[in-house]
Amino acid sequence: MEITEFAYLGARARERQGSNRRRCGPAWGRDESHIFLGTAIAITIGVHAQAAQSSDPVEVSGYRHSVEGRSLLESASTAANAVLSASSSFRLQQSWEVEGNGASTPSAIKLFLIAVTPQPFVIQVRFRSCRCIFVQAEAFRTKVSRYAQDSEMTSKIDASHLLAFMLLHEVGHQQEGHPGYMDRESPDLNFDDNEVKARERAADEFAAKALIAAGKDRTRIDAFLSAMEIELALSKVSFNLAGIRVIGSFGGSTLCAKDLFADRGVSHPNFELRILTVNDIITDTPTSHQLVVDFERCRQNSVK
Repeated sequence: MEITEFAYLGARARERQGSNRRRCGPAWGRDESHIFLGTAIAITIGVHAQAAQSSDPVEVSGYRHSVEGRSLLESASTAANAVLSASSSFRLQQSWEVEGNGASTPSAIKLFLIAVTPQPFVIQVRFRSCRCIFVQAEAFRTKVSRYAQDSEMTSKIDASHLLAFMLLHEVGHQQEGHPGYMDRESPDLNFDDNEVKARERAADEFAAKALIAAGKDRTRIDAFLSAMEIELALSKVSFNLAGIRVIGSFGGSTLCAKDLFADRGVSHPNFELRILTVNDIITDTPTSHQLVVDFERCRQNSVK
């Protein structure tokens, strides 16, 4: 649902609830554990006073429109819409192609490209004030570059396929009727479970099941092909993250190092675990099951 994410964001849970609370999604935030699958994703509550009277949700939030990344967002939303056609009535709309500031139909979710801000974000979601999603293209590219470009440890992944999954995740939040809040990303490592993390898992599951449905749809070739492309991208993400963990943090996997297996902050489960879980839902094989079991076992050992 952060990607964007999402990304696609907070200090300690209770201390942060009194100030601007940010909703993180997909894994799409300020480090790789808050991108995807899940991310930093937020709903903006505080706004600049001078923009308070505007009907433009971007101006109301104190942001500026951008044209940077239009082709990226167009490709991602086209793929996401093709997937959604098999199982959901929701559709994503580019703001620059629709007149007015609100969504054109009850099932439309409007996409806005946001200019660079002092504190960059990947995705922000504003379902309460408007059914819309804010995306910062450059921040997204920066966040996914660590595990999506060709290198000695990783293989190249089409960024639009990753963003398409993040958008599907955000549609999942809307589909599930999840309330908005703001939660600033935290460096705290933990294995705690809470309602907020459960919502992220639910949005991930929605996106995974939407891909499954589209992959079975033989009446629309675009839905089938888009699902296959996004699923392949997710498989590559899992492969790349495992390579980074094993090669980049020598011995960390064997020792179940907490910084590799714990959750970062209070709003999102571990990013690699989310990707493994999504791939397990999609493929449903003994191998995918075992990868999740092994990762969970290391998390349990890290707690001890």
